[in-house]
Amino acid sequence: MGPFTKKSAFTDRRSHPLLLDLIMIKEFGPHYLSWEPETCWEEVRRTFSVTVSELNKNKIQATRTCHVSDRPYSAWEIFEKVAVSFSGSIPKFDVIQKPTPHVCGAALDVMSQIKDKELSEEVVKYVAATLLDQGVCYGPGPLKACNKYLAPHVGPELQRRVAKAIASGARPDFDGTNEDDVQVFKVTMITDYIEYDSRNLLRQTEHIFREND
Repeated sequence: MGPFTKKSAFTDRRSHPLLLDLIMIKEFGPHYLSWEPETCWEEVRRTFSVTVSELNKNKIQATRTCHVSDRPYSAWEIFEKVAVSFSGSIPKFDVIQKPTPHVCGAALDVMSQIKDKELSEEVVKYVAATLLDQGVCYGPGPLKACNKYLAPHVGPELQRRVAKAIASGARPDFDGTNEDDVQVFKVTMITDYIEYDSRNLLRQTEHIFREND
């Protein structure tokens, strides 16, 4: 599930980035977004008597970037590092770290909750490339903008069949009678991951703010 207190949220690797963002805004106000990183960590230490873990520093920095800059929504290389940070990994700025479609989908869902900002064609094409790399023909939910860039490579008819199967809640049987089973399975796994991430945020915020209010 994740952390049980505001204090433990800063060290638990399972802490959702939006949970950390909400704690920071509730405790320090939106002006925390303009602080230097060192000021953020010092204020957390003074207020909660805890040192923020490196993974959660990255999550907080990524959410702050989305708040104050449009670059995560317009530049693929910035989006990539934000997605990596949201997933609980360490961003490395000297190498390309192409995330999975699952991570991209969850990151786009988080970013849409921070700011209602349309993605650039550059970012959408980058995310579409991650889907192609994994052999996925259709992007569900926050990945739907990628589908027009996938269609020339996979065919719009396959996309329509898979989209219809996903919308109906179909689950693959793998009995050899449906050639689309593998695609439906891959897309369902992405959808399940995004929904799990969203439920995880809800559970964490309800628990922590109920317990601490």
